[in-house]
Formats: sequence, C-alpha cells, structure tokens
Amino acid sequence: MHHSKISTFLAAIVRLVEGHGGGMHYYIDGNTYVGTGADVDSEIDPAIGSIQRLWNWDGFYYTNWDDSTLVINSPNMACGSPGTPYAVSPHAPITAGSVVAINYTLPGSNPPWSFGHPIGPMLAYMAACPDSGCESVDTKKALWFKIWQAGLEYGNYVEGKWAMRDVFEGGNQNIPIPKTLKGGKYLLRHEMINLQSGPVQFFPNCVQLDVKSEGSSLPKEEELVAFPSVYDANSGTSWPGQKEGSEWFYTKHGKDTVYPMPGPSIWGG
Repeated sequence: MHHSKISTFLAAIVRLVEGHGGGMHYYIDGNTYVGTGADVDSEIDPAIGSIQRLWNWDGFYYTNWDDSTLVINSPNMACGSPGTPYAVSPHAPITAGSVVAINYTLPGSNPPWSFGHPIGPMLAYMAACPDSGCESVDTKKALWFKIWQAGLEYGNYVEGKWAMRDVFEGGNQNIPIPKTLKGGKYLLRHEMINLQSGPVQFFPNCVQLDVKSEGSSLPKEEELVAFPSVYDANSGTSWPGQKEGSEWFYTKHGKDTVYPMPGPSIWGG
C-alpha cells in the first residue's frame, strides 16, 4: 500500500474514532457542572460529585451493521452505558422555564473539538423521580416525556442545515425546562442521533435536576414512554432500517426536505 493510501486510511480511522461524544459541561441557572466523561472527570470535586450519570466515550454508538434492533432494544438506550449515578450525585437546582445549556467541547483540545457529527436530530426527555432523589431510579423502568427536539432546519438531508451542526461547531445544546412543570426531582435525558455513518448511532446522556416551580402540570399516562421500547428499529422512516447503510441517508433520502422526528410529540405542559 502506498504511503498516501495509508495516510488516507489512518485519517479515516481517526475521524471514525473521534466521531463520538457526550455532554462535557452543563450551565444551569448561573452554575457550571462537570460531566463524567473521561476527558473531564478530573475536574470533578469528589466532595461535590457530578449531576451526570456515567457513560463511556463512545456513548451508545454500539453499531450493529446487520441488526439495528440489537442497538435500539438495548437496556442502555435510556442513559447510555453504564448509565449509573456518579459516586456522589447531586441534583442541579433549576427554575422551571430556565434553560439547561450543554456543551460537548473537549477542554484543551487544539484545535477545539466538539461532538463528532453534524447531521441528525437532537431530543430531550424528562422522567420524574421520588422526592428522595433520582439516584435509585432504574432507567429501564423510568417513564419519560419529551420536552424538546431539534432537527433539519432548512434544505435537504445532505446539503441542508441540521440544528446539530451548531453543537458540532462548539455551540451549546439549549434545552428549556417546561415553565408549568410541577416542581421536584427529575432525570433529564438529552440525546444526539447520528444519521450519516450508516446504521443509526445514538448518544444519550442523563443528568439529575431539582426543578423549582410554581406550576403543577404533569404529563398524562398516555404521554409517557419507556426506553428502549419507544423507538422502532425497522421503521426506516427516521433512520436506516435493519441491514441498511449510509445509502439510506445519501441516496434514498438525500434530497428529502422534511425529517420525521422520532418518538412521541413534545409534552405541551
């Protein structure tokens, strides 16, 4: 193999490896919280801990090239792997109606490098926890309601602008907490879904919040969903179906201008 071909191959491998990520820093009501990712966990004060549940660097990108159902039906779909609380796991106070700003940029990277994919939807869900807190909540049994989503802003799938590009370029993922939501302890699940690499890739993270609110609204039972069962691996509508690759994105739907967001409707409050 010629040197130029080797260099091209290695560069492609580097891009593939770097094509992952998760929430690194959270900005909530004037406070900054450090995530549990391997690139930032050294910043965590052990006495304070982290609001973010544990995840590995590849998030939940466990791509199965032949059977996407193995990914979507995994128990780790809720909060990634392992998805367990940090040793000390506080809840970030936030006023209902405020924004959780999430930055994916790796600190100290030169050049600055953030989430590795610019194409796909971003979504956010919440799940109510007991008054005692979210630490004991089994995310496989939690019931979630969707509060936010952002997808294709304009143009077609390939040449258009996806909201995820802003995060890819270092911007924040800004998730507003419903203003009328009843106060209490909640898990916030924020998710990036990469569409362009072939089989669908999911990158969920979960953080613990303590919502302060004068509201009293809660979702109805029919507005609640569970992970992993909420997503259909073989729909072929919001992402490639079983045994489909990148041709689904670039060929079958490349010129489409409407993207059907996965999951339930956004909770109205």
